Amino acid sequence: MEVFNLLNFLMRKVILSLFFCALNLVVLAQTEFKNLNYNDALAMAKAEDKMVFIDFYTDWCGPCKRMAKEVFPRKEIGDYLNSRYVCIQLNAEKDGKNLAKTLHVDAYPTFIVLDTTGHPLFRIVGGMDETRFINRMEENINPEFSPARVAERYASGERTPKVIEFYVSSLMRNGKYAEGIDVVEDYFNSLSNEQRMREENLFLYLRYTVDWNNDRAQFFIDHHDDFDGATKEKINKHFIFLYQNEIKRYFLGSIFQNKEFNDRQYQILKQKAILLPKEMLKELKPVFKLIEYSAVADYEKYIKTCIVEFDKLDIYKQELLIKNIARIINNMNYTSQRAVTKFARSQLNKRSSKAVVFTSKLLEELSQHQE
Repeated sequence: MEVFNLLNFLMRKVILSLFFCALNLVVLAQTEFKNLNYNDALAMAKAEDKMVFIDFYTDWCGPCKRMAKEVFPRKEIGDYLNSRYVCIQLNAEKDGKNLAKTLHVDAYPTFIVLDTTGHPLFRIVGGMDETRFINRMEENINPEFSPARVAERYASGERTPKVIEFYVSSLMRNGKYAEGIDVVEDYFNSLSNEQRMREENLFLYLRYTVDWNNDRAQFFIDHHDDFDGATKEKINKHFIFLYQNEIKRYFLGSIFQNKEFNDRQYQILKQKAILLPKEMLKELKPVFKLIEYSAVADYEKYIKTCIVEFDKLDIYKQELLIKNIARIINNMNYTSQRAVTKFARSQLNKRSSKAVVFTSKLLEELSQHQE
């Protein structure tokens, strides 16, 4: 019994040790923002032969909060910043107000890198994902990835993933969107299927593929399960984005309004829903019904379905649906208009303030049609 108790005690000690080691690894992996003032940060940077990285934020800034919650805690960001910079965060409206004014910070978030004398080396403005953030840092600090140098490397015929990624990013930021997409297309077409699925080329999909129907999107969708397992989370997230973006065109009715509906394409889209998380697939069932009644212009069934399925939709889709009903009022018969009027009135005290505005406008339009 004593031996058993001793083993049990030792096992608990081992588990606790592993737990605290894991906690330490998490802490070490994320960006380490020092609790230092500006002058102390410069002094530490000088002592450690680093530069200073300042994150200027405000309490009300949404992108600032996303950077703090989703980007800076990531291991790749922590590894990158901690090894090169002494990092501090300053509220541009509180403790960092005077320095923000001195450095002409007027948008948030603003990230500024300084040398140990306090001389600003470069700044980056705006929130972004972790890959883009590191790329923006690199192009400012690494001469080989500066916009001018990358343009030279591309012109000389270099077609490595990093050169393409940095070059397209530079073109886009300078408003050369069509040229940037042409570079993306040419590069994608030059790759083998195996190369297209490498992690180094994920930027082609995650950053430059937003249209469900182009060749890159179709390759991405068809090979959804073939990408490296380490990138699965990003792949799934982008697949969901593409799917929702496409289904919205049907749900809002723009695809019918522009006479672009193709039943075969829609059936393929519907089949691909099996790749979505189960809870999302369940939420889409009423959406499919509404799309299919729109496709055959059966507005009586469309309205009945709206009323029955409305509460099964999330708030965003409810707002979209109310806007869409307003668009098709002219196609409804008198009975359907009356049903919608009754339904809209019943929803006024249940919906978000934004939805109430849409619903009120819908009621105004309905009253005009029924006069």
